[in-house]
Amino acid sequence: MKRILLAGVATLFAASIASNSTVAQSLKLSMAAAQPGGATDISAKNLAEVAAANNIASIQVQVGQVLTKTMVQVAQEKTDLSAGAFILSFLMSKGLGPYSGLGKEKGKVLASNLRLLYPFHLAGFYLIAYQNTGIDSFDKLKGKTVHNGPPRGGALITARQVIHLSAGLKDGKGYKGKQIAWGQANSIFLDRSVDAAVRPGTNPASYIPILMAAGKLNMVSVPKAKYQSKTWQKYLNAPGNAPSITPISDFSHYGSGVKIISEDDKFRTVAATGGNFVNKNMNKKLAKALTAAFIKNIPGLMRKAPFTKGQLFGEISTKKMGICNAKVKLHPGAVEAWEEAGHKVDACAKP
Repeated sequence: MKRILLAGVATLFAASIASNSTVAQSLKLSMAAAQPGGATDISAKNLAEVAAANNIASIQVQVGQVLTKTMVQVAQEKTDLSAGAFILSFLMSKGLGPYSGLGKEKGKVLASNLRLLYPFHLAGFYLIAYQNTGIDSFDKLKGKTVHNGPPRGGALITARQVIHLSAGLKDGKGYKGKQIAWGQANSIFLDRSVDAAVRPGTNPASYIPILMAAGKLNMVSVPKAKYQSKTWQKYLNAPGNAPSITPISDFSHYGSGVKIISEDDKFRTVAATGGNFVNKNMNKKLAKALTAAFIKNIPGLMRKAPFTKGQLFGEISTKKMGICNAKVKLHPGAVEAWEEAGHKVDACAKP
């Protein structure tokens, strides 16, 4: 495997499972993840931990990366592993969106080099507003200023779609969308530069306690009737998406500072799906060993952070993870690891 020296290497978690040498311990792999503390970060560090504990490899993890770029690097064998959203793989294969510069043919070739080890939900999308704004439904976003993501990218596209499908409102017409880099997202909400936000997050989301310090919040579910409509169901099955239906009780950790608004005891939204990718040329035994170690240590991963349960680590069905909708393929070694662990891998997800 090609090696890349990465600055700011994340500290590996303490080893927690027994040694089971399958690949030379001296093997060093590079891995990319997104923002610190998120699902991709936790997943990457966990894989580094279990790979070291099983003498599979030493994985150097760099967080805070732009996954649109690192996915290309994996496809080019310049980085060994990267977290990535399924929608990125799909767009790369079409030469669309952030990959329009590649062109359709080059994008298709690069995307065909990507293989998945395991999937998970990256984040769900939440409508949040301070209670004193009176915004307690998607319809009440009409005429308001709403933070709906960074200036470009998948989060902005998804937030706009969630608002449009839930209330029929379009950015610039039904409401005023405010785009800003994630580093400033909390500040514009706190100083009331925006009336509300529709943004991705885990459960619990790291930004909610920060926002709660300035007042009580409403967190609004997609209306049940809208969610069950043909347009919403079609959207939930689009590349990179999956349904997210969470019991209201699972938000109790926020206490009285957050009011969860829904017609029943379920919170409905869309989840962005993704996983950890490698190049198709990764040694089959290595891919299998990494995936098997991940599967074996899922109980340990669930203890790493409060939100891990909601990311559905350990699920492999395309119905829950949207693997096949995005035309993502697992690595042959990963397929063997999942099947030997007793999981059914859908035929459409096999290479």
